[in-house]
Amino acid sequence: MFKIAFCVVGGGYAILAVADEVFSRKLKWTDEGEIVAHLPVFQMVPGIIAGSTAIYVGRKIAGWCGVVAALLGVFLPSVIVFSIVSAGYSLIPFGSSVLDAAFLGLRAALTGIIAAMTIKAWRKSVINVRSFAAMLLALFAIGCMGWNPALVVIVAAAVGVTGVFAADAFASKKRMLSSFWLFPLVFLKYGVIAFGGGYVLVPVYMDDFVGSGAPYLALAAEEFADVMALTQMTPGPIAVNCATFFGYRLGMAEFGSLLGAVGSAFVATLALLFPGAILLYFALGSLEKFKTSRIVQGIMAGVKPVTISMMLNALWAFAAISVWNGGGDECEINLVGFSIALFAGAMTYFGKLGIVKVIFVSAALSIGSVLLG
Repeated sequence: MFKIAFCVVGGGYAILAVADEVFSRKLKWTDEGEIVAHLPVFQMVPGIIAGSTAIYVGRKIAGWCGVVAALLGVFLPSVIVFSIVSAGYSLIPFGSSVLDAAFLGLRAALTGIIAAMTIKAWRKSVINVRSFAAMLLALFAIGCMGWNPALVVIVAAAVGVTGVFAADAFASKKRMLSSFWLFPLVFLKYGVIAFGGGYVLVPVYMDDFVGSGAPYLALAAEEFADVMALTQMTPGPIAVNCATFFGYRLGMAEFGSLLGAVGSAFVATLALLFPGAILLYFALGSLEKFKTSRIVQGIMAGVKPVTISMMLNALWAFAAISVWNGGGDECEINLVGFSIALFAGAMTYFGKLGIVKVIFVSAALSIGSVLLG
């Protein structure tokens, strides 16, 4: 798992596909297609896909010991690589016109990639009038009312269960942890609500870490977008890489030392993966009952439309800093960013290029537009 996570760039889906080939064709530990076939189960449990893949293989091979070993293997590359990225982040010359163009291309690529993934997820998550209404309500709550996305997911899950009998929705105000020593609980929360992969956590991360009113780090939107681009250029899933980065920054602010920062990055990443590991381990023990449970089906019926609304919010945030500029009554379309976003979205949706290639080609196109004037 360490070798797979270290060599594969592109997130949990890429890691799952490679793991299926390695463990079935090369090691003969699983049947061909067995891991990929369990993807719907992974998506029914909180957690990221790369972590769920590690849990499934580790549990099958060596029980709890296998789960621990596989999880360490899948997230250590992120901790190592992104701790180095975080430590050297201030040395990156973001003021360079060429580098600025490269990051514009990366942001535009992410805009297109998120758009393509949203369209694909839409077909499976918004299947009727009720789910469409739930998606719109969640979109309004998160995007217009400013509700905490974590609370929206929890409420949607509760409504989905009660929706077997009735359909009512309630919301409560956001509560924040202020003590640094309680910060692992924040990442445990992210692990609990991470239905559908790392992109679903993007608006949650933005709510907690981006902007002057964010309770934890108050990053600038442009810096967060650059970090998001870097997560796609480095090994490991996007959610794990972000957790490593945020944990590193929190640790550096608290301890002021490299050791403390790396230790905090490790704890944050481990906390993100922990809830899914526990839930999936026991869920796999009674797989058929888990898949057919009316309660679980109700939870997913409520959560799936909300994941679409959260992805749309993430799409809007990335488009705002790559596809168009300006505010108020004026809106200036960035033709380079718009064109690259269309290219990246089309390549991702139709599977013509891998995500990593799409990102690097997009950066090259943006740099070329600057050099050619």
